[in-house]
Amino acid sequence: MKERIERLKKLTYIPQKEIAWLIEQAELSDRQQEIIEENKRQQEVTVHQFRQVQEEIQHLSGDRNRYKQALEKIITNLNFAITVAQNELEGDVR
Repeated sequence: MKERIERLKKLTYIPQKEIAWLIEQAELSDRQQEIIEENKRQQEVTVHQFRQVQEEIQHLSGDRNRYKQALEKIITNLNFAITVAQNELEGDVR
């Protein structure tokens, strides 16, 4: 696109007003293309970050479930130990 702009600038047989308009349109088109490419790049980055966050959420959800199960086992064991201790105390009291 930039080469076309330079070629247009060198033309002399087109009225200056039309040349200026053509150059302006070409430069505008070039800027729009750069913006489109940057937006695509940012979209790709955003999609990649979203997928990473999704994977992290899944990982953390798995960790949470494992911790919950481990805590439930600890609570069950503690309840059993408390029951045993209570039974032993009641046996000593009698």
